[in-house]
Amino acid sequence: MADTFTKAEQSDRTRTALLNAARRLFGEQGYVATSTQDIVESLGVTRGALYYHFGNKAGLFRAVFEELRASRLQMVLERTQMAEGDLWQRLVQAGSRAYLEGASDRETQRILYIDGPAVLPMRVWRDNSAAHAALQYALEQLATGGLIKRQPFGVLARLLWGAILEAGLLIAHADDREATQQEVLRDLEQLFAGLRLKPDA
Repeated sequence: MADTFTKAEQSDRTRTALLNAARRLFGEQGYVATSTQDIVESLGVTRGALYYHFGNKAGLFRAVFEELRASRLQMVLERTQMAEGDLWQRLVQAGSRAYLEGASDRETQRILYIDGPAVLPMRVWRDNSAAHAALQYALEQLATGGLIKRQPFGVLARLLWGAILEAGLLIAHADDREATQQEVLRDLEQLFAGLRLKPDA
């Protein structure tokens, strides 16, 4: 018996398919080179479906951007949870490494770091409440573990997020991305190390 779907379920499936197709095409071709016709023709749906769910190409790009950004953050959180070692090794070293490895993916570079700042308002591109919350929680955990000084971490989390965004930009625009990734990882870890309390003599 053929699968049957309600109107709402079919609408959700269409929306998801549009997101997936757009993510692939934006990642491969870039925002400017990808037309709405390219996206709908790859799925065999009407342009009206795209307009219904996302308004226009810019709205679709923003949805793809936000979904990709969320999935990359989730990957970092999962990597830190699975990492071995002490609190510093898991939250700082494994977390930094996971983020920069994710930022080195071609699709991520194109959507988040090359087209993202050009297509989206700067406030939208820079702001990420989930990332701020994750960084703040990590700092609080490090403070609880006696590794950094306890203080209000809201502003510091936002400053560190700015540094992490800049790290992604540097890698995405580098001629030698692999070498830049290694350099950025070293310097990012040194930035965090500056927060670390010295053990009692």
